[in-house]
Amino acid sequence: MKKGRHRRYEEARALKQTVHNDNIESLFDRLDDDPFDLPVTEEASLVGVDDDE
Repeated sequence: MKKGRHRRYEEARALKQTVHNDNIESLFDRLDDDPFDLPVTEEASLVGVDDDE
């Protein structure tokens, strides 16, 4: 349990330092990007498509 907490603390600390070093414009640029705009393979595009139609 203690190791997990320590790892999360270290991850949060690293994230804080990373964000602190970024300038505000780059943060706004990241907000403009669509996080769900991912490349889709042909197989993935067929998920949920019924063959009965």
